[in-house]
Amino acid sequence: MIYILTGVAKAGKSFVSKQLIKSHHLQLIQTDHIMMMLHKGEKVPKIDIHASDATVSLFLEPYVRGLIETLIDQKGDFLIEGVHFLPSFVKQLLTLYHGQIRVLYLLYEHANPTDKAMELISHVDHMDNPWFSDLNQEDLVSLCSYLISESKRLGDDLRKLNIPYLEIFDIKKQMPDVIKHLLNG
Repeated sequence: MIYILTGVAKAGKSFVSKQLIKSHHLQLIQTDHIMMMLHKGEKVPKIDIHASDATVSLFLEPYVRGLIETLIDQKGDFLIEGVHFLPSFVKQLLTLYHGQIRVLYLLYEHANPTDKAMELISHVDHMDNPWFSDLNQEDLVSLCSYLISESKRLGDDLRKLNIPYLEIFDIKKQMPDVIKHLLNG
């Protein structure tokens, strides 16, 4: 089975992934690593790693599709984690590989930007990639406002396509529920 844990940035995907690979012995692949491999592997990079998540997602789609085909052929259990899954692409994958893929998006549509900023600051020492840590308070709150609006946009698309997602308000408390939804569909 291929499990895809995706959603908006800083929703807790990596945190959940670490638990899943320990407790369920899944092999982990992160879309950030695919992105950076393609960026660093070219003398003149064809991918703009600073572009929007949606733009990078579109660029990565053929590579991720090829990866998923390869993983399905291997008949193992794999976890792919990252922001780089547009709902339209996920819908295609679920149709093409029906019964072989499970997907869960993590969003925070109803978060307060200031509260989300404080949450991120409080967890910065435990994050693999705290890329926001150099921002001042005002810019971090602005970033969180943007990420919340992205959550809302994603949520609207997911509801239209009937793709599963969870609203995250406390990833530590919700961890069992996230794992249950991803693994059991």
